[in-house]
Amino acid sequence: MTIFIRLWKNITSINFLSIAIASVVVVMTGTVGIHFIERENFPSWFDGFWWTMTTVTTVGYGDYYPQTVPGRLLGIFLFLFGIGVIGVLIGKIADGASAFKQMQREGKLLIKRSGHYIYIGWSRKVKKSIEEVLANETDAYIVVIDDRGEHPFEHEHIAFVQGDPTDEAILKRANLLEAARVAVFSDPTLDSTLLADAKTLLIASAVEGISKAENVNIHTVVEINNESHIPKFEHISIDDFILSNDSVSLLMAKAVLTPGTSNLFRQLLSKQHGSNIHEVKPKSNWQTYEDAQHALAKEGMNLFCINENMNFLHDKDSALEPTDRLFVIASDEVYEKFKHHIV
Repeated sequence: MTIFIRLWKNITSINFLSIAIASVVVVMTGTVGIHFIERENFPSWFDGFWWTMTTVTTVGYGDYYPQTVPGRLLGIFLFLFGIGVIGVLIGKIADGASAFKQMQREGKLLIKRSGHYIYIGWSRKVKKSIEEVLANETDAYIVVIDDRGEHPFEHEHIAFVQGDPTDEAILKRANLLEAARVAVFSDPTLDSTLLADAKTLLIASAVEGISKAENVNIHTVVEINNESHIPKFEHISIDDFILSNDSVSLLMAKAVLTPGTSNLFRQLLSKQHGSNIHEVKPKSNWQTYEDAQHALAKEGMNLFCINENMNFLHDKDSALEPTDRLFVIASDEVYEKFKHHIV
C-alpha cells in the first residue's frame, strides 16, 4: 500500500505536459492493443478507442469487453495505470481552469481584445458610467484598471487589470494601444481636489506617453474636479474633460434658473430616458450648414452642433466639409433608420 501511495504522489507531482503525453500513450496503447489482440470483438480502431476511453474514465458501459486472456491483461493494465493517469490529467485541467478564473478575478491576465474601452479607477459613478455604455452598446467590452485586490464588477463584458495605472506595464497589460478610448476617473478617496487632479494628471501623462512613444492616437477622457486645473493638462493631448463637482453645480443652477430643464439633461445624458445624442456624417449633397440642418430635420433629427460649434446657424452659409462632425438629437429608431438608409 505504501508503494502505491508513493507512486500516486510521484504521478501527481509530474508537470501537465508529461501527464498529457502519458495519457496519450496509455490511450493509444489500449486502442491499438485491443484492436490487434481481439479483432473479432473490436473490428475497428474506433471500437478500440471507445472501449479504452470508457475503461480509463471508469464509465464501463459493457457494450465492448475483452474475452481473451491477453485482452483482459491489457484491461488490467488500463485499470492500474490508465485510470490513474487520466484522473491526474482531468485534475490538472480542473486546477488549470480554477487558476485561470482566480487570475481573472485578481486582474492578472493579459487583455488581448481590441477596440475596447478602458476605465481607470473604480467608484459608484464608474459603475454607473459602465452600465450606461453597456445599455448603449450591448457588445461593448470594457477593461477596468484599479489597484484593488479583486474584480469589482463581475460581468461577461467587463475585464479587470489589477495594478498601478501609472505603470506602463499595467497599461500595456490592458492592451492600451488597441483600445478605442480611455476614461480616467478622479480618485474619490482623496479629499483634496488638488491631489485628486494631480493623480489624474499623472495617469493621463502615462497614457499619453505610451501613445506618443508608439505613435498611436488614443482618445482620452479625464474627469477633473477643478476647471482651473485644465491648463495643467495642456502639455498632453487630452481629448475630453469632464468636470466632476462643477458639472453637478452647473446642472443644479440651470434647473433653478429654468425649471424643468433637469428632465432635458437627463434625456440627453442617458439612453434610458427619451432621445439620445448621435453623430452623423455629412452627405455629399449637403453644401452648407443650413442644408444639413434642413435635411436632417426632414428625417426627424435635430442638428444642434457641428464639430464644437453650437451656434453654427450664425454661419449657416458656411461650406460643410466631409470631415465635419454633426451631432443630432434623435430617437434610436430614427437614427438607425437614417443610418441604414444612407448606407
